[in-house]
Amino acid sequence: MRIIALRGGDNTGKTSTLKIAHQLLKSAGGLSTCKLPIPKSPSDFSDIVDYKKQKVAFFTMGDYANETKKAIHNYNTLKVDVLILASNVKFVTPIRLIVTFAHNLVTKTVAVPSNTANNLVTNTTDANTIFALI
Repeated sequence: MRIIALRGGDNTGKTSTLKIAHQLLKSAGGLSTCKLPIPKSPSDFSDIVDYKKQKVAFFTMGDYANETKKAIHNYNTLKVDVLILASNVKFVTPIRLIVTFAHNLVTKTVAVPSNTANNLVTNTTDANTIFALI
């Protein structure tokens, strides 16, 4: 399994960016197989997308270190090819686990000034970066 981790602080748009990346993958022919909201954090989701003979998993709840670690172990057990996840920079243990896998770390771009239009531009740019890494 290879991990693409979107790393950023609190409220920087990690989940919003991964929602865009998820949509990009589906628009490019990916088939969502099990998209579910995460009850502990309703704006977050998990999914596995079949894309070009790969299983690409998404896990957006990166603001909870233990849940992130559980997701990494779970998706590794499920033998997905790529796991795309959010990872809060304030946590050390998830990144220690992430770097034991083949990985790409993408630093979340923060819009300045932060407003709806600027946030959409930076989130879309970051999502395209992630999509290109798949």
